[in-house]
Amino acid sequence: MKQIFQSFLHGAYIALLGLALGSCGDFLEITPRDMVTEDNFWDEKTDVDQMVTGCYTAMQSSDFISRCIIWGDMRGPDVDGASNASEFDDLYQALVNNLMPSNQFTDWSSFYYVINKCNTIIRMAPEVHEKDPSYRQSDLQATIAEMTALRSLCYWYLIRAFDAVPFYRESVQQEDEVQYLPPTSFDAVLNELISDLESVKSSALDHYASTGSNDTELGSFNSNCNRITRSAINAMLCDMYLWRGDYDKVIACADEILAVKQGDYERNHSHTMMAGSYVPEVMAASSGNFTTYLYKNTQSDGNNVFNAIFGVGNSFESIFELSFNSTNRYSAYISSYALSNLYGTGNRDDKYGPVNNGSGYLEPMGAIVAEAQGTSGNWEVFRGFSDTRYYCSLMADDSYTEGSIRKGVAATFQITQSGNKYINTETTTAMAPFVLTSAMDRNWIFYRLTDVMLMKAEAYLMKSTAEASDANKALWASAYDLIEVVANRSVTTAAQQLKSTDAAASDRAKLQDLLRYERRAELMFEGKSWFDMIRYAKQAGGDISSFKEDVPAKCGARGSSNPFPSWAHLFWPYNKQEVKKNPNLTQKSIYNKDTEDFSINN
Repeated sequence: MKQIFQSFLHGAYIALLGLALGSCGDFLEITPRDMVTEDNFWDEKTDVDQMVTGCYTAMQSSDFISRCIIWGDMRGPDVDGASNASEFDDLYQALVNNLMPSNQFTDWSSFYYVINKCNTIIRMAPEVHEKDPSYRQSDLQATIAEMTALRSLCYWYLIRAFDAVPFYRESVQQEDEVQYLPPTSFDAVLNELISDLESVKSSALDHYASTGSNDTELGSFNSNCNRITRSAINAMLCDMYLWRGDYDKVIACADEILAVKQGDYERNHSHTMMAGSYVPEVMAASSGNFTTYLYKNTQSDGNNVFNAIFGVGNSFESIFELSFNSTNRYSAYISSYALSNLYGTGNRDDKYGPVNNGSGYLEPMGAIVAEAQGTSGNWEVFRGFSDTRYYCSLMADDSYTEGSIRKGVAATFQITQSGNKYINTETTTAMAPFVLTSAMDRNWIFYRLTDVMLMKAEAYLMKSTAEASDANKALWASAYDLIEVVANRSVTTAAQQLKSTDAAASDRAKLQDLLRYERRAELMFEGKSWFDMIRYAKQAGGDISSFKEDVPAKCGARGSSNPFPSWAHLFWPYNKQEVKKNPNLTQKSIYNKDTEDFSINN
């Protein structure tokens, strides 16, 4: 925990970027605002607002976002190292699941830094309420809800990455307040997070006031997704309840989100004349039993969904995402360096090496790129040639043997239909499918609507059994309707779309496979796949055979042929320096070696 405190001291200036961008001289004279006493801060509402902004700013750091990607995706079956990955040894070793306590990605300080900021605001905001009449009781409660949610989100990443972690809700403002805490178990932390979120959910705002011309009634821009709302808390609860096995509560939280989105649609998009290029449509399951509002692709406009969600960003479908804003790599605004480093753009932060031309350290697994080879393809992840998620998620070469990740880094998607495929290569004579800029201002999405819909579908399936009873069939039908709508809005030919008469619609095992394939295709490269795999194994009673089957393809001679001999190997070791500083934090037994070059494969 002392390491957490020292990182907190060292990183305090990060949050100030969201508070003031003055001259260097002025900046150096500013006392870090989360370390000062009540005597010179915490007097009025604007002080609280500045600190809240600082929490979001801290989450936009490259260290924070890169860990969302690396902890959530990189060890799984979707991403591999690009040709330049060997330049970055810590990343490379994690890619091949050769983890060491000295690996820099075991450093969790950027997450505990945000946790401590949230704790500080929760501790001090009530005093501001007593001093400033303009900071009303409802404002205070909304602030506490917002900070509780951000703190919970940080812990949610930590326990899924490390399993057991130190857990605390007290703010650390002085060094003598530092506590050396032992790790708290995954289940215990999860229960506390759910309890915290449920206790504040009713105080969170559904919507924030309009902040500019892009938030006009008929606009397509949704700045409410850049801050925690009640829907964001419900999305987190959907996720957490799914892991805990409270499936009725997953469904209830998802339904609250869907109801809010229905209201947003009716208020902002159901008019005859609509502003903005991207407008959601009414999407219905073929059974007619489920209707919602999503963007839709067509053969003539195969990139509409991706342009709205990932290009323009802050879309109708977004629930919570961090918004970046940078005109160039030297801009005073915050750039999305984590995405540009890992996925690639026209420039790369030179923190890890020289600037290159578009390549990131990560790329799609070769088997995924090769799905579109030949005239029939070998579609095991995406649905087929008309599944636009394939073409918009990645860029392939002419022979579909190599690819680059483009979801999350491309400013514009411009794929066009060519025969039974969409043009997906920058070497064609047609319009380049992706516009990459040096701005590095693509957003990072934590939760969006289709993610929640698929969590709800998973909950229906987990509530059922394999018996073909009327009750189970009703649950299967409800799950299938959700999966069908998510898949079909991106598949542009009827032959490759799902329909309620498909055999999988009446078979629980096939439906579970279908759900998992659709989550993988829909949310690829969004920091979800590795965590999903752990949850599926947890639902199967700890069966990790799927890890042994799906992941070692990228390890082989580069790592271990069996990188997951036990459940414990699914989680990261504790950082070596953290263990040294905290006497109550004992290294996990599988990583508990003294040698500097220890790895799980030694």
